[in-house]
Formats: sequence, C-alpha cells, structure tokens
Amino acid sequence: MSDQERTTKSEIPVKAVYTPEDVRDVTYERDLGDPGQYPYTRGLYSTGYRKYTWKKQEVSGFGLPEETNARQKYLMQHGQEAYGGLPTINIAFDLPTQYGYDSDDPRYAGDVGICGTLVDTIDDMERLFEGLPMDKTIPSFIIEAPSPIIMAMYIAVAEAHGVHRSRLTGNICNDPLHCFICNHMEVLPPRESLKVMVDMIEFCTKEMPLFNPVNLNGHDVREAASTAVQEIGFTLALARDLVRTCLVKGMALDEFAPRFSFHFSVDNYFFEEVCKVRAARRMWARMMREQFGASNPKSWVARIYMQCGGSTLTRQEPLNNIARTAIQALAAVLGGTQGLHTNSYDEVYCIPTDESVRVAVKTQKIIEHETGVCDVVDPLGGSYYVEWLTDEIEREAQAYLDKVDGMGGYIAAIENGYMVKEIANASMRHQRKVETGERVIVGVNKYITDAGEPICLFSYNSRLQEIARERLEENRRTRDNAAVQSAINKLREACRRDEPLMPVLIEAVKTRATLGELMGVFREVYGEYTDKPVLAASALGC
Repeated sequence: MSDQERTTKSEIPVKAVYTPEDVRDVTYERDLGDPGQYPYTRGLYSTGYRKYTWKKQEVSGFGLPEETNARQKYLMQHGQEAYGGLPTINIAFDLPTQYGYDSDDPRYAGDVGICGTLVDTIDDMERLFEGLPMDKTIPSFIIEAPSPIIMAMYIAVAEAHGVHRSRLTGNICNDPLHCFICNHMEVLPPRESLKVMVDMIEFCTKEMPLFNPVNLNGHDVREAASTAVQEIGFTLALARDLVRTCLVKGMALDEFAPRFSFHFSVDNYFFEEVCKVRAARRMWARMMREQFGASNPKSWVARIYMQCGGSTLTRQEPLNNIARTAIQALAAVLGGTQGLHTNSYDEVYCIPTDESVRVAVKTQKIIEHETGVCDVVDPLGGSYYVEWLTDEIEREAQAYLDKVDGMGGYIAAIENGYMVKEIANASMRHQRKVETGERVIVGVNKYITDAGEPICLFSYNSRLQEIARERLEENRRTRDNAAVQSAINKLREACRRDEPLMPVLIEAVKTRATLGELMGVFREVYGEYTDKPVLAASALGC
C-alpha cells in the first residue's frame, strides 16, 4: 500500500493529514453536543467513566452448566464486574441449544457443550445460577431463536428463589433475524422469527422494566467479514424495522425503546472502531427523536456492548492476539462502550484456559486503572480526523439504511439476498488484500516466525454428553408427563391463535418440559427455514 493510497478496513479513503477544513460543516450543538447530551456522539453520560466504568463481561460457556458457573465465578474473582462492582455473567450456549434441540438429539451428538454451555431444562438454568444472587447478578444471554424459552427458564428460577421478574436486570440477544445474513443459525422463517421476537419485547416491556429484551447483534454481522459501515448500517436497519413492528402492534414507543441495546464487534483498525461507535450513537438518537418522534430522552440512547473480534485472532503466533485484543479493547473504551468482552489469545484453538481468560479480563483492568483514559470524557473528541471519520461512517451507513428501506425493509432485504451479497463481496475484497499482502496480518502474511509456539489447550469433561443424556432421561422419568403434554398443547394453541407466548412458556418450563420439546412446537406451527446459498460477485465485478 503506497503512502498516497490508504483506506480504512471499510474502504473509506483517508488522507495523511486532517485540518479544520475537513470538519467545516460540523456544528458542535447539532453534531456533537456535550457528553450525556443529544445526539450523544460524545458518550451517554456527562461524567463518562469517572463514576462507573464499563461492564467487564467475558463471554463464557462450555460443558455442563455447573462448569460454566464455575468459570464465571473465576472470572469475577479476577475482575469481571458490572457497574459499581455488581456480579455479572455473560453466557454463550452450545449449538444444540442455539438451534433448539436437546442434548440427546442424535443430529448434534458431537456438539453438546462445545463452544457454549448446554441448557435442556429448568434444572440446568438452576445449575447455571447456583450460588449467584439473582436479585443482584446482571446476566447476558447470547441466544437467538430459543430466547423466549431461555428467558422463561430464567424467570421461573428467579421466582423460585423469591425474586420477582420485575426486579430482574440484564439482557438477552433475542435477535434471530441477524442470523439470516451472517452466521446462518436460522431456525424459524424470517417473518415468524420477528413475530416471536416482538412477543418477548412486549412481555418484558410490561412485566420486566429493568431488563433489556433485545440486544441487536451487529457483532456476528462483523464476524462474517462485513465492514464496520455494514455492521452498523444493517444493524440499525433491523432496529428501525423492529421499532416499526412494535408500533404497529400498538406498543408505546417511549415504553419499549429505552430497553433496546446493541452488541457490536471491535476490530483492529483503531480509529474506525472508535468512530463507528460514535456514529452509531448519533444515528440512533436522530432516528428515534427525528424520525419516530420519541419524547423520552432514554429512547434516544443507544447502549452498546462491544466484543473484540474473534475473526481477527490468528492461529499463527497466538500470543500476538494479546496485543490485538488490548488495542481493540482500548478502541472500545475510547469510543464509549457500556460493556466489553476481551478475547483470550487461545480462543482460535479452543475454549480459553484459566490462564488465558485471566489475561483477557485483566487487560480490561489495566486499561481502567493504568492508562488514564477514564479520567477525561471522550478524550478523542474534537480531533479533526475523528470527527471527519465519524461523519463519513455515518454518511455511508445511512446510505445502507436508505437502500434497505427502499427495498421494503430488513426482511425484504433478507429475502432478496442483498445484505448477504454485500457482506460476501466485502469479505472477498478483504481476503484478496490479505493474500496479495496489501493488508498485512502480522505473523500470517508478513513477519512470519517459522517455529511454533506451544500453548496449553483446554480439555473438556470426557463424560459431558453422557451426563447430559442421563439428566434428560431422569427428567423425563420423574416429571409429570401429563402436565408436560398439557403445557405443550397450550403453547401450540397460543402460537396458532397469536396469543402472548411468554406466560405459557413460563408455566411450561415449570413442568420441566425441555427446550427441544418447546422449540418443536414453534417448528410445527411456524415452520422451519431452509437456508439459501448466495455467492459473492466475481473477482472482476466486486
């Protein structure tokens, strides 16, 4: 790459130097504002991180629920915490759970407890929270299509411990629609997915005012090799259509919108990641106030959780990943994130070991306590380059929003394959640059060390699947199967009659109906999506 030709990873051309001339159209009151003031470009809070720093929430999930519980407690011992030091957990689920199958389903025999924990029944949810105060713990659940069932189990366990649902805090992804354009973990068809998604938002708005019932997932869009611009453009397009759907259903905007949150990735191109967060906040604020007419300032606020990019990790020279993660984490903090996961250097190989995950969470503590970046609110604000790039990202992301809207909305853009093609083309362009050496990946295509670096790898419980199967057999043998069948029948009727699903699901999980049984009802009534392959453009045409 020559000195005269430089671009960000989103292929935005950048100059060598920026001056006041580049930001002559920026108005402080209109485009920036003070921190804590509309349009929130400079952050959500006037005091920044001076009072409370961001949530340190390491994604963790593997094996049996009690094993994930132990890892989360280990992380809390070494610095994982929410605002004011409250306990927090961030749970990833295995593939069978994500797709809505029980652990003894033969289709997923090799995936049980791998890259996520299993949850088949309410008893597993109990094991996941053992020893954690449910009225104080702030959980995050990384789950999509089965979100209502996982939420029902969480509510049932909490209330069995005397904690009413209205006191529960935390968030759940509940964003199955993004799966259609990136990770291909679709279960129900798009329109039925939206229906179930909105049902849970409506329930939580009425009965769980402290809980975020949707955490719109741009992170996975980015991990599919989209650009930063596509990540926020497509995620905000989904958010906009979700708001519209809630309004059509008769929900009050300023009641449900304040509980929306966002989950973005953070990549290696430092300034683009900082500016992406600033642009996303401003775009959401303007959309909510100027397009939808929200009057509650809490509806204008985009609360953003960030996760370091797993796709940036390299198997070659894995210790280099520590530096990559630290740089990404610093970008997220300087962008003003509300929560952060830092990658472990060995995640490209396996579930992190105790050592690697400890390094990851303490990377956040080093940024918090040793760098001074928490002393000043939005310390990069006013930089000619930062303000220019924030504007440019907003402009290009808005173009994606307009394009999707012109097609008839997010689901229409799923159905015609537009977003998948855009991401595939971006992925191909990036890969070509890596292969030609135009984009340098240290240790991969330049500065390569021949000798391998041995690292210790995580070992799974050898009896994992056997134990899960035994527990399911015990559950089916000891429960009241007549009560389970009655609950399943009620859920089927609620789905067919378009009645509220969450109250029925809460009662169903209490009978110890399994996740697979309940998702089976959704598949029966709503149908199951069949993925459609989409090819990127040719090398000459992309």
